[in-house]
Amino acid sequence: MDTALILAAGRGTRTQLSANKIRYLLDSKPVFMHSVDKFLTLGFKIIIVAQKTDFSFIKSYFPEAVLVEGGDSRSQSVENGLQEVESEYVFIHDAARPFVAPEVIKGVKKLLNKYDAVLTCKKVTSTIYNKDLDVVAREQLIEAETPQAFLTEKIKQAYRKRSGKNYSDDISLFKKYNKAEIGLFYHETNNEKITSEKEVEKYLMPEFKIGHSYDIHQITKERKLILGGVEIPVDFGLLGHSDADVLLHAISEAILGALGLGDLGTFFPDTDQEYLNMDSQKILLFSKEKLAEKKYHIENIDASIYAEVPKLKPYITKMKENIARILKIDSKRINLKAGTNEKMDAIGQQKAIAAEAVCLVKRSIE
Repeated sequence: MDTALILAAGRGTRTQLSANKIRYLLDSKPVFMHSVDKFLTLGFKIIIVAQKTDFSFIKSYFPEAVLVEGGDSRSQSVENGLQEVESEYVFIHDAARPFVAPEVIKGVKKLLNKYDAVLTCKKVTSTIYNKDLDVVAREQLIEAETPQAFLTEKIKQAYRKRSGKNYSDDISLFKKYNKAEIGLFYHETNNEKITSEKEVEKYLMPEFKIGHSYDIHQITKERKLILGGVEIPVDFGLLGHSDADVLLHAISEAILGALGLGDLGTFFPDTDQEYLNMDSQKILLFSKEKLAEKKYHIENIDASIYAEVPKLKPYITKMKENIARILKIDSKRINLKAGTNEKMDAIGQQKAIAAEAVCLVKRSIE
């Protein structure tokens, strides 16, 4: 039985994630488990190198995992893991490459009948320049990937000789201390590594997210009534630190909720004089900017206004158009309803107006 040494000890610094990317779900299971399952299916023993803080998480999905604590560098993590390998051959694979195909693993294994080390790789098809803008002959270039497979004793010997020097991958270290020819396994399947923010957004962020908010404001005779950015001609308004546009507040907060960014008070505290009498259209615009920042866009909004008076039906279309204009979406993506509280509670007794909104957002992939 060969051993697969799965490297999952990264800290996610390049992805800007709050946790190791191996914890994130890809098609309903953590990133690291995709590689584990591929090798398990092919009869490999699995050793996972990870940060100690991730041990319990890994065990919760893979209870029989053999875990080794990672080091301060990739090379140190591999060296730590190799100490637990007893099989004749070892496959070293990055957990951040969850799409590795079984036929790739099989192809690499077949080449081990001929070579003591095998590199998974792809031919370079793009035109490549150096910094002097000279074209580099792409026929001389290959793109290195994992798994990289070795005769265990030889890669262990190479690691013992490295004297603390770090290497970007294991083939380069093997080549440094061995004159043996290295086998090249070329393939054309998707074996992409999840490293950058763009790849995280493409593969790990949920495609759809949903947010909900409910807001209520007391009625006062001292202000104008503004709903959905539209001034309603009545002799009362709503009490609040901003202009108290309860509808825009609910929609804005639903957007923030879908993005996991908390509530309006997080960004617009009612203790800050800067936001006194603030136009709530600016709050909605702020939420729109957060959507773009997190690379999501609005699929649809369903919102309701609860008011005993006034009758809001004549203003619904204008409110929708105004909201659509600010969010730069088709007004058909907005559903807006108005209802009463059947004379019950503060709303029914004409002491308050409330609004509720649900917002569905979808990940934008460039």
